[in-house]
Amino acid sequence: MGEQEIILSLFAKHQGYLHTQDVLDAGIHIYHLNKLVKSGAVDKVKRGLYRLASLEHSDEMEEVSRIVPNGIFCLFSAWNYYELSDFVPPNYHLAIEKSQKIVLPDYPPIQIYRWVKSQWEIGITTVIIGNSSIKIYDKEKSVCDSVKFRNKVGKDVEKEVL
Repeated sequence: MGEQEIILSLFAKHQGYLHTQDVLDAGIHIYHLNKLVKSGAVDKVKRGLYRLASLEHSDEMEEVSRIVPNGIFCLFSAWNYYELSDFVPPNYHLAIEKSQKIVLPDYPPIQIYRWVKSQWEIGITTVIIGNSSIKIYDKEKSVCDSVKFRNKVGKDVEKEVL
């Protein structure tokens, strides 16, 4: 079995997505992964994250959760998921712990909020979208956030969520 076949089997093992570190951990040089990208068998999602090109396109929330693995869907994204607001946000809104560093791709548009650990950890729940479990704040925390950030999101949005 050649290196490219091993990489493709790693994609199958990781549900169609792979990080550069997974390839390195398997003892394979990045050259072989780049060769698959050039051939069109693999798409580069962002620096360090790749997707199998033959993978049927999943829900965008699922892909965003892979781009920001420690992110938690919050504010407008959570309100939209729970149907608390009829506003469809142009960006995906994710909260990360304040000390985390993240590199975002150009697409999909993602808005990052950096919260202190004590606020970031409260109210996390997991939902299944597609084949992935996605972290999102629960309904109660989402409603509380609408009150907390009412001056930033607007009082009309706060009233709608309430």
